[in-house]
Amino acid sequence: MYDHIQGDLVSKSPTQAVISAGGVGYRLTIPLSTFDALPAGGSARLFAYLQVRDDALKLYGFASEAERRLFTQLISVSGIGPNTAIAVLNGIRPEDFRRAVAAEKADELCRIKGIGRKTAERIIVDLKREMERELIEETGKSSGARGAVSDAVAAMLALGYTRSSAEKAVTRALDKLGREAPPEEVVREALQLV
Repeated sequence: MYDHIQGDLVSKSPTQAVISAGGVGYRLTIPLSTFDALPAGGSARLFAYLQVRDDALKLYGFASEAERRLFTQLISVSGIGPNTAIAVLNGIRPEDFRRAVAAEKADELCRIKGIGRKTAERIIVDLKREMERELIEETGKSSGARGAVSDAVAAMLALGYTRSSAEKAVTRALDKLGREAPPEEVVREALQLV
């Protein structure tokens, strides 16, 4: 319903921010990373998520689209609510979270307050493919070689590998070789990692 809220920052604390926009003061629950990103005062913009429950409407605010996307992905996992999702955002950066899930590092997730072994394993099962896909897309965008990453994955698919195993192998190969590696080297390395 709400994409973002932009206006004057009335107040902020490590858990909440109030933004006045159009004569209405919006109180948003925020993670610590958003608190750090907000200015001391003046104009502010937060990406928003509205939680609708029978007894309340609650707004959540995020400094970046990546934080909001991770929040919505987390609350889609059975047993994880908004408070746990905010705790995850307080405990780990979105890119580090994606890498931990894609690499199935449950121990790294268990270090986050409120995440136990079973919850970490459930997150990995539910979000692993999505996190791998996002890492590959991010790699392509950040290196300016989106076509090279796509080419490497396409070559693996042509060799008969599933998309999931091809994307995972290409991600691991890029981590090992570096983001600027040519597609043919990435494919060679990925073939050894499958």
